[in-house]
Amino acid sequence: MEEELKCPVCGSLFREPIILPCSHNVCLPCARTIAVQTPESEQHLAAGGGGGDHADKLSLHSETDSGYGSYTPSLKSPNGVRVLPLVPAPPGAAAAPRGAGPASSSLTCPQCHRSASLDQRGLRGFQRNRLLEAIVQRYQQGRAAAAAAAKCQLCDRSPPEPAAVLCEQCEVLYCAACQLRCHPARGPFAKHRLAPPPAQPGAPGGGGDGAGKGAGGGRKLPTCAEHDLENYSMYCVSCRSPVCYQCLEEGRHNKHDVKALGAMWKQHKVVWDQINHCTLKLRQSTGLMEYCLEVIKENDPSGFLQISDALIKRVQVSQEQWVKGALEPKVSAEFDLTLDSEPLLQSIHQLDFIQMKLAWFTFDPSSAHRDIVLSNDNQTATCNSYDDRVVLGTAAFSKGVHYWELHVDRYDNHPDPAFGIARINVVKDMMLGKDDKAWAMYVDNNRSWFMHCNSHTNRTEGGVSKGATVGVLLDLNKHNLTFYINGQQQGPPAFENIEGVFMPALSLNRNVQVTLHTGLEVPQSVKQPKLPNN
Repeated sequence: MEEELKCPVCGSLFREPIILPCSHNVCLPCARTIAVQTPESEQHLAAGGGGGDHADKLSLHSETDSGYGSYTPSLKSPNGVRVLPLVPAPPGAAAAPRGAGPASSSLTCPQCHRSASLDQRGLRGFQRNRLLEAIVQRYQQGRAAAAAAAKCQLCDRSPPEPAAVLCEQCEVLYCAACQLRCHPARGPFAKHRLAPPPAQPGAPGGGGDGAGKGAGGGRKLPTCAEHDLENYSMYCVSCRSPVCYQCLEEGRHNKHDVKALGAMWKQHKVVWDQINHCTLKLRQSTGLMEYCLEVIKENDPSGFLQISDALIKRVQVSQEQWVKGALEPKVSAEFDLTLDSEPLLQSIHQLDFIQMKLAWFTFDPSSAHRDIVLSNDNQTATCNSYDDRVVLGTAAFSKGVHYWELHVDRYDNHPDPAFGIARINVVKDMMLGKDDKAWAMYVDNNRSWFMHCNSHTNRTEGGVSKGATVGVLLDLNKHNLTFYINGQQQGPPAFENIEGVFMPALSLNRNVQVTLHTGLEVPQSVKQPKLPNN
């Protein structure tokens, strides 16, 4: 908000601010320095051509429709706004009558450059901005209190001495004596940046600009971390770091892409300029909002109404700048992005593709039926329903040989769990194998059947109970599916000539609980299979 409280002429906090007809503010002492005499030959323009009487002697004119108040940008105020200099009366001009001087004077706003003529009252004809004056006074009091709180953090005196500097790296406040004793400008501290305390940029009489200049004026050029006496002069694109000539002479960056530091700085500054521009606009808008909040706090109705219209217009203009894309990207044509694909191509050519065994997968909670209950890191499954429900694995297979087992943890009331494979879009609210998207073996405590498209085949003796293990062997090289119970093949290969993408699958009800074991070796020695009854 401090920028909102600074005079555009002197750059200091407002002193006796007055409101110009254009709604901008300026210090009364500064207004005296920028008020100029209207040339005699142009006084007929000030009269307005409406007869002898000039009803409104305090009128507002732009540079394009008025001869007086022409803007000559020859001086610059501390905050960067150019102001109209004092101009002596033209040679041969008649001296103004005593007491009538102010009537032939004008003042040009240093912000919008619009000129206003002064009537017999002179500068006293402009309204005093009492509201702004009160906000400035309150701001100065708060800043003084903050400055008083900025004390040295290492003083052994009571009370501590006022802080003189802040080390930006150590984040510690030092008085002058403690800084010399505890933070000398040598050794590891030589590269630390010392700045004024946060609450002291606007020291008395400085208006906030003197301290910043002093801090930046004595800043040293950065030196090489490896060679203290050498300044950075080049930039290694490969290492993404600045280097000095001595680094290059020692051969550290022989095969690297090294460019001039200034050129790289200029190239990257294209983006930084945009960032700084956006940051400035954000800071200005934030300052304006803070100022508006301070204005709302005031209890002076007449003072508020005095500036409210102008303040509303400023807020509207600020809003329009954001809405209309005032912050559109401003990337320069100098910005050049290149991609070196040669290292990538070499890496691709060196790739050696090998077939890897699937190490581990679990049941998939995201695709399981809502009645399925998973635990043990999604490796154990059961169900809440007496009806059969389907759950899939997290892996999908399209080639290779894969084997996994399911251990029966609980088996009550002779249910018929089904084990096998399925497509991802299998029906999940009925037994596995009843639709055309699954290939399964369902088994009770005495026998098993193979099932696909609700077709039951190859009834085989031998069932499961608590503690049993069911193995599933999917061989997509031979395109067949085989089942095992307790290490023994259950019937012939269940399904042949299967192709596509398959996922491990299981259907069960609440009377069964199984645990999945994956990453197993494919069985090498297989016991003689049990022959089916049909």
